[in-house]
Amino acid sequence: METQFAAVLGAVVIAGFVAAIVLWTGVIRSYFGSEIAFSESILPVEPRQVPFWRVFDFLFAFGLSLVLTILIQGIFISQGWIERFEPDESIPLQTLVASLVGQSLSGLLVVGVTLAWLRLIRPDAVKQLGFDWKASDMQLGFRASAMLIPPTLLISSAVSYLVPYHHPVMESLEKSPSIGIFAILFVGTAIIAPLVEEFLFRVLMQGSLQQLADSIANNDDTVIDREETPSPHWTPRSYWPIVVTSVIFALMHFGQGAAPIPLFVLSLGLGFLYRQTGRITPSLVVHCVLNGFSLSAEFARLWVEKAS
Repeated sequence: METQFAAVLGAVVIAGFVAAIVLWTGVIRSYFGSEIAFSESILPVEPRQVPFWRVFDFLFAFGLSLVLTILIQGIFISQGWIERFEPDESIPLQTLVASLVGQSLSGLLVVGVTLAWLRLIRPDAVKQLGFDWKASDMQLGFRASAMLIPPTLLISSAVSYLVPYHHPVMESLEKSPSIGIFAILFVGTAIIAPLVEEFLFRVLMQGSLQQLADSIANNDDTVIDREETPSPHWTPRSYWPIVVTSVIFALMHFGQGAAPIPLFVLSLGLGFLYRQTGRITPSLVVHCVLNGFSLSAEFARLWVEKAS
């Protein structure tokens, strides 16, 4: 059974790489012979309103997430849901799961509170933050998944030979590869975590840095009124906000072995998606697909080993 599983997983991975090569080849072919920039051949930038939120709003949300995480973890400890353990001991399964649940709860609260705060400034904040729904964004997200995830997995596999990969979610699943544990971890890591991270890093951080970067590039000292609706014809110009956001995003995963390296590369792609569209859905789909695939593949592997 393990051999059959390895064959199926290998076929899926190969199909993913073939799809990535075909899609990237199409992009490169469309670029040569045209007069448009390479970034525009990948994905044309969409005009929109200049971001009204600032770096302060990101710092507010990030600080709130730290406070809420500590508060919820403290409540869980007081209820006995999180057990204390020595540094050289393995983390108990109950503690791992409870910690992840606490992080998910704090993340959802951060998104909700921050959206409420920004809506006090601008009633249309939810739309301007990129939460407006477009069915085409789902298609774009899945297409981008085929282009970004295979290279990310290839880099991850390469660097894992140098530095072993560690992640509490995978450790939880390895300790108890049950459907119940898998369902809890899947909701937390493949749905909630991507939503929180894309909102914090792609929207709040990159969006605010983009507004700042373009103001500097244009030598524009005009102060934008956060409560007034600006022109809907703004398009981003600078690219360094993507790089800065990706560096910080990767460093936030420090302690998971060499994971920051492939995550930095992935974040560049996610940042590009958000820069060109101004909406969260495309990058969120890619993030969800990657986390969901990684977790599902690991669960299937452990389940096959247990059944053998």
